[in-house]
Amino acid sequence: MPSTITEAIWGAETILLTAPPPLDTDAIGAIAALALAIQRRWPRKRLFARVTEDISAAFLSLPRPLPIEHTPSLPIEALDLAIVLDGTPERLGPLAPLFEGARRKAQIDHHRTPSSLPLDAALRDPKAASTTLLILELCDHWGVALDIELATCIHAGLLVDTGGFLYHLTDPRALRAAARLLEAGIDHPEIAARLLLEQSPERARLRGAVLSNTLWLFGGAVACAIIDHDTAPGLTGGVVDELVFIQGVEVGALILKKGKSAKISLRSRGRVDVSAVAQRLAPSGGGHARASGAALPCAPLEALARLEAALAVEFP
Repeated sequence: MPSTITEAIWGAETILLTAPPPLDTDAIGAIAALALAIQRRWPRKRLFARVTEDISAAFLSLPRPLPIEHTPSLPIEALDLAIVLDGTPERLGPLAPLFEGARRKAQIDHHRTPSSLPLDAALRDPKAASTTLLILELCDHWGVALDIELATCIHAGLLVDTGGFLYHLTDPRALRAAARLLEAGIDHPEIAARLLLEQSPERARLRGAVLSNTLWLFGGAVACAIIDHDTAPGLTGGVVDELVFIQGVEVGALILKKGKSAKISLRSRGRVDVSAVAQRLAPSGGGHARASGAALPCAPLEALARLEAALAVEFP
């Protein structure tokens, strides 16, 4: 509920904002938007933002009211409050000790997978189109007015998580929010071009290689690709969406090799609940019914075998 988050922030002087990997535009937009909202409602709060990944060029184009550093270190005294956005604290990795060491802990998230850890405050709504939409509703609760900077951060997450208002998360609530953001003066075509359409030559080549080397499973109902993270650092975001929107495909899967582990990203056209598939793959796996993921401590080919086994329930 907004009231529990409000009470937690009101009673804190030092506040950490963070999000678990893999980072996406909704997570970074939510951190930036929440920081702006807190600064305007409670200007004396001391805010810190830490993540465990470099922020891509697309993220850097968003307004940033405070440095978002990719380091687990935090050279301050014990935190009064730590807030994890757009994900669960179980996935924070090296940042987990910072979160766990805070006097109070909170979560703001729109994913279906709940946290199993005790929290002092939470704002979770799986029906919300994005986590940034929840930040907009917090702004309303706090009486924080929209301006272009705040509206841009909120719109970025809303735009990307709805796939440019194409995905099933696009509902009247999301479209009403988008109308308000446009009224605040944002440049929607520019934001959409920057976040959804523009790509580097390297990513364009990667996209071509992925599509030409796709593995077809379960009679073509599942399209899967394997990528080595070291050969494509920072370029794989959105690639899995290319796979699921191939005619006849029900589930798109991207297996990303990272060191001795593999990260699996899943997308569904709707028939298969991929959050359930992700949880079959790993206890920490999950997300949305149509967009989920899981990390596995194994090589890509073993991850592929485990994925086939987890999907066999859906394609008997």
